[in-house]
Amino acid sequence: MSNQGPYGPPPGQYPPPQYPAQYPPQYPAQYPPQQPYYGPGPGFGFGFGGNGYPPPPKKKSKAVFIVVPIVLVFGAVGLFLVSAVLKHNSDDTYTQPQPTATEQPTEQATEQPTGPATTSAPATTRPAKTTTTTQPTATRTTPAQPSDLDMVAKNKIYRSGVMASVGCRESGARPNTVTNARKYYANLISCLVRAWPKQVTMSGGRFVPPRLVAFAGSATSPCSGNAPSSFYCSSNRTIYLDAGGDVKLYQQLHNNSEAMGWVRAEMTDTVAHEFGHHVQNMVGILQADDNLRYEYSGDKSLEMSRRLEIQATCFGNVFMGANRSSYGISGALKRGLDYLHSHQGDEYGAQRDHGSRAIIPRWANAGFSTRSPRACNTFTASPTYVR
Repeated sequence: MSNQGPYGPPPGQYPPPQYPAQYPPQYPAQYPPQQPYYGPGPGFGFGFGGNGYPPPPKKKSKAVFIVVPIVLVFGAVGLFLVSAVLKHNSDDTYTQPQPTATEQPTEQATEQPTGPATTSAPATTRPAKTTTTTQPTATRTTPAQPSDLDMVAKNKIYRSGVMASVGCRESGARPNTVTNARKYYANLISCLVRAWPKQVTMSGGRFVPPRLVAFAGSATSPCSGNAPSSFYCSSNRTIYLDAGGDVKLYQQLHNNSEAMGWVRAEMTDTVAHEFGHHVQNMVGILQADDNLRYEYSGDKSLEMSRRLEIQATCFGNVFMGANRSSYGISGALKRGLDYLHSHQGDEYGAQRDHGSRAIIPRWANAGFSTRSPRACNTFTASPTYVR
């Protein structure tokens, strides 16, 4: 899920929106498993879904479970918010211990007479010789699993290098219908599917393309029940996108080219952010962060949520930076992206779970300019930079 804010294009030149600026979650919040992670937060929020497994018992902790709902954001003419929530589930892999070899002694006894038998000299028998053969013991150890803190802070994704351009071009489809909005999303997701495999496999993850669901009104998923905005659900690896909201935006703003740059930016940003949660899922960050937030409480749990959401925004901008030329990220589209990032923040939401509008541009710009996941390690950043 992304961040929160008075979502919509720059004020002053567009008609007022004809739909509510922000929707409260319509589903019960639930901890780690099956929690949807919404798109850019209030104002704009991104999120993820759960893995469908029951949460592990806390270790001697009486802390109250903290549920981190992800605020949805739809932007239109100064107010509309569009996006949703994501979650991670990664399968732990274990190396089974191998049986070891044992030592088995081998005995060979021989009887040999000392000389020819005579009637006067009975034959004597020498003592039997015993030969023991020792086979070496093969020893195999099971490698220790990384801790949740190591998984989020020392993940190999940060050493996967600069992302190469895949020559992604923006779709010519415009969201005048739900079908055309889906075409816009599908084109962008096809680019993301070509862009991220190298980084994911170098991180030890298995790349699996996500599914896409474009909806109008609300969507039902294993993570959320009914959700009113865009989000990512990790239990079925599906990105759910609010096509109905984007159609409303288009209907209000399509006659203004500058405003349409903002609509295109909103759609691009939302898809890239939600795919960022999918990347977190494939490399193990999503589940590890869920585990940590489950163990923590209060402000510390919210801080871990902010680190996750801000990183998804940064990952999305790594892709956009790598494909800036072919995609045409300049002019009205670039101004729309910059406006979005500076107007997404927890200042407009009920919880501090996505990051403030003061710091979101910093991480978005870092991902865009470096084109490397290395710039997106929010989990080692000072709390000041994920506030």
